[in-house]
Amino acid sequence: MIMNDRGTIATLAAAVLLFVGVFGAIIIWETSRLDDAPEPRQVRTDHAEDRTEGRSGSSLLIEAESAGLNGLTTGMDGNASGGWFVEGFDASGDVLRFELDLDKAGTYMIVVRYKTYGGDKPNTLRLNGAAPFQYTFKDSRDWNDAVIGQFELKEGTNTLEIASDWGWIAVDYAEFIGGAGGPVRSVELILEDGADSGPADVPVTLVALADNAAEYRFYARERNGNWQPINDYGDAHRVIWLPPRIGSYELKVAARGIGSGEEAEAEAIVSYAARSEHEGKPLVHPVFSDHMVLQRDEEAFIWGWAAPGDRVTVALDGQTTSATADASGRWRASLGVHPAGGPHTITVSSRSGKIELNDVLFGDVWLASGQSNMEWRLSQAINAADEIQRANESLVRYVKYDARTSAVPLSGADLRQTWQPVSPLTAPNLSAVAWFFAREVTRETGVPVGIIFAAVGGTKIETWMSLEAVRQVPQLKAEAEAVRIGVEAIDAFTSPTALYNGMIAPVAPYRLKGVLWYQGESNGGEASYHRTLKLWIDDWRRTFRDPGLPFVIIQLSSYGSLQSVSMPVNDRSWFAIVREAQLKAVQGDPRACLVVTTDIGNPGDIHPTNKQDVGRRAASCALGTVYGRDVVPSGPIFESMTVEGNRVRLKFRHAESGLMAGLKEGLEPVKPAPDGELLGFAVAGEDGKFHWAEAEIDGDEVVVWSDQVEAPAVVRYNWADSPIGNLYNRAGLPAPPFRTDGKPVLDVVSGAGGGTYEPGETVEIIAYPPQRGRFVRWIGDTANVEDVTSRKTTIVVPNAPYTVVAPLYETD
Repeated sequence: MIMNDRGTIATLAAAVLLFVGVFGAIIIWETSRLDDAPEPRQVRTDHAEDRTEGRSGSSLLIEAESAGLNGLTTGMDGNASGGWFVEGFDASGDVLRFELDLDKAGTYMIVVRYKTYGGDKPNTLRLNGAAPFQYTFKDSRDWNDAVIGQFELKEGTNTLEIASDWGWIAVDYAEFIGGAGGPVRSVELILEDGADSGPADVPVTLVALADNAAEYRFYARERNGNWQPINDYGDAHRVIWLPPRIGSYELKVAARGIGSGEEAEAEAIVSYAARSEHEGKPLVHPVFSDHMVLQRDEEAFIWGWAAPGDRVTVALDGQTTSATADASGRWRASLGVHPAGGPHTITVSSRSGKIELNDVLFGDVWLASGQSNMEWRLSQAINAADEIQRANESLVRYVKYDARTSAVPLSGADLRQTWQPVSPLTAPNLSAVAWFFAREVTRETGVPVGIIFAAVGGTKIETWMSLEAVRQVPQLKAEAEAVRIGVEAIDAFTSPTALYNGMIAPVAPYRLKGVLWYQGESNGGEASYHRTLKLWIDDWRRTFRDPGLPFVIIQLSSYGSLQSVSMPVNDRSWFAIVREAQLKAVQGDPRACLVVTTDIGNPGDIHPTNKQDVGRRAASCALGTVYGRDVVPSGPIFESMTVEGNRVRLKFRHAESGLMAGLKEGLEPVKPAPDGELLGFAVAGEDGKFHWAEAEIDGDEVVVWSDQVEAPAVVRYNWADSPIGNLYNRAGLPAPPFRTDGKPVLDVVSGAGGGTYEPGETVEIIAYPPQRGRFVRWIGDTANVEDVTSRKTTIVVPNAPYTVVAPLYETD
């Protein structure tokens, strides 16, 4: 199971279908189960507008303003159907509910007319109360059609819900096209971005829409060449195609009724011109703008596009250098090495024009990324009004990029966001954690700090990894290939590589001081996070061409069931596994440090509003680890244990200043607990049964025991979703959760049988193929699986901390 960072629980099942050809495509289906959204106000439509005339199947349209609204409002727009629309998808629980009555069951394509308010907007959709799925509404300031997909609708009442998932959109109507079956008379082929030409390095999304329920097959050819299939017939109405080279192409879709044996009942063809990569791209990459911060004390670079062979001249405060655009039109020039300071002016010129960048500073550049706790705005933090008013720091600059997904790495040529100095006018939408971090660092060092902000709520770590990295994770490899070549729909929250391609690749290899990372809630309970986190760190170091790139990892806060005397250890804790992975990644990496936040969370809210302490602790982490300052970077980290009779003595790193039982209240500094009682420890004997432990501080060590355990063998601390432990060092930094044992964890992705077991124990594992899916084999750590080709089999748990297996599916 996975828990995303909106506090919802999802059960993931994925089916992968592979098609191979010259223009091969892989289609992937993915479903998830979320907690029920709040029941919206019920507004029953008397009828849906019938738009069937001229179509083979039915076409029924429901205006959004006639649907059920929960937390939403209506607005007027002369360009909207009927003059009205619905908006306000900006808070958890906001739901738009369409109801459609059908005389007969049938297959329908669902189309939603919408527009967005800045950037791609991921939302949650739910059909007939079943497992919801994520859909990303592409950036569109004008009314546009989102072809959601083809679905089986039942006889009687059907419901479609669109719920907020941090996606600000407006909805005009929903249209349902299809019916009980029959032939296809016509089909439309749409280029999703609306352009009939583009650079050869930019992927093209093809979307088909037939007049009836249909199966689709896509083709591509160079003009006057032979048609090459992109996929085989299936109900996937969308594929992604990348031109193999510059040239003129024709793209075709063939459609037929579901179950038809016809080769094609209807076809549509569009033309597309793949231009030189530099055409339509700016002279200077948009990541460079006025007010930007460039990394000090290291060689800085600037880059962009020009006609192949063109000479580009770059001047920094009058000192010039030059570069020549290569065959693809790309150029890159060195600005040299500069100390902290500014402002500077950079001028870039070529035959195509001249660009001047003003108010440029050299300082330290940090990339802040992750999911919604990193995305959490300053306007949502504790004491937001006062903090915003005080956010007037000209030495701190930031650029904030909108959520964007892609099947392949993007160039970033069309980025619209620019660098801004932090002020009360710009601060409200800035990441609260990133701001408090940057403010502390610049106050301590006197150096300008730039924040490149790229975070999206609810996302899994694999969405932030490159294809090269994801290919090293067996259970993600097939899905990653699907995203790369052609997918039915990219899920912004779970699709491997989607956000790396859309948000990280476009700004790389901008020179960085380090990475500030707050993520993991959506990977809760996944043992594979131990591997993917380390792979991700290596991946970004490779992406930014810096093998020593520092990482400040913010550990998951408290959320969920509380630790207690009656439950001192929760072996099924989703967050404990991820916290351990975060700790292990840092312990083995001298250029990484850990920020512990378990004491400032909220068991009832996955988004704690105390971001001040998170930012300050992250700054201490960086100052002590990256900057070499005389600052304690971390709370006490478990190092070793010694058994002394019925007691266990624990030794810690970062305890030189001493240890204490602490008390953290609100934004106040940590202070000694009045009673001095240490909480959060549990001890077990060889039987593995844990008991609440007494604990006392002895210098820079902790001694733990339980009268119920005569021969202690194992100690755990804060091993729960919401731990209550209070061990701090004298710097006021909390100890991270830890365990002294390595009891194996079996993670069965998209199946049953996962849990914590003894080494050598035989466990039954079961795969549950989704609709249209057929089990192929088990993948991952399969050395001890009895029969990898059997959907229901057993595995002998190895003596390893974590074992991960996953089922591979294909369509029937």
